[in-house]
Amino acid sequence: MIFPEATPFDYQLVMDRLQGFRSPRDKLGRIFKDGSIVRVKQGLYVPGWRRGTEMPVDPLVLSGLVYGPSYVSLETALAHYGLIPERVSAITCVTSKRAKSFETPIGYFRYHPIHERVFPVGVTLQATRGGSYFLAEPEKALCDRIALIRGLSAIKEVHQVLEDDLRLDMDAVRSLRLPLIQTISDAYRRKNVLTFLSWLDREKKSEMAS
Repeated sequence: MIFPEATPFDYQLVMDRLQGFRSPRDKLGRIFKDGSIVRVKQGLYVPGWRRGTEMPVDPLVLSGLVYGPSYVSLETALAHYGLIPERVSAITCVTSKRAKSFETPIGYFRYHPIHERVFPVGVTLQATRGGSYFLAEPEKALCDRIALIRGLSAIKEVHQVLEDDLRLDMDAVRSLRLPLIQTISDAYRRKNVLTFLSWLDREKKSEMAS
């Protein structure tokens, strides 16, 4: 009876490995109890690990398996890129489906909905321990976050929102790629994202002129 050592696996594989037992479901219950495998949610499992050691599967790998299609974005991605100082407890994701949240033994996963036309723009595939996952590029992660802010329509408000409300590293924000943000803004068609684009364009022009 061998389970994958460092990748997520599903119920079908578990039942296949336990088919020689008289009561596979009872055996599975005992395996859960001794910690050999961990049930993330119904039908999704990861190998167990000893206390004080690193999880064999990066929790971010599970983001698209817990609920998909989805990609890691918002605060989790912004922290990953060092754009915000806080360590984020929840794994924040964006999905083309309905909003959902999941409390699991691995962590809390939160999914925000996005229009399908915006979903694939500015997203890359990342390899890590236990598999891979989709991650928003820094420009997309920030636009996803700004899209959630209501009432941001004046360019003069952007700096305060970014620095005081979102606690962003402003030098890092000014270094973001304007063409990609333009593409993301065109897909979003949201006033708040367009306002951020206009602000960043003005900042870059001002920097070039000085």
